[in-house]
Amino acid sequence: MAKSSVQSARAGTPSVRCTIPSDIAEALKLQVGDVLDWSVIEDKGKRYAKFRKLE
Repeated sequence: MAKSSVQSARAGTPSVRCTIPSDIAEALKLQVGDVLDWSVIEDKGKRYAKFRKLE
């Protein structure tokens, strides 16, 4: 299982960011500049982040 940590995107803002591990990025064929569409899904009391690459 790949892991990454969450960091502050910019001091003084509420935004955060994380790195997508290279094996995940390769499997999804992600490249620098790709735009991702994010959503949060709740299932049986747990929350999951889901994203897809916009073409």
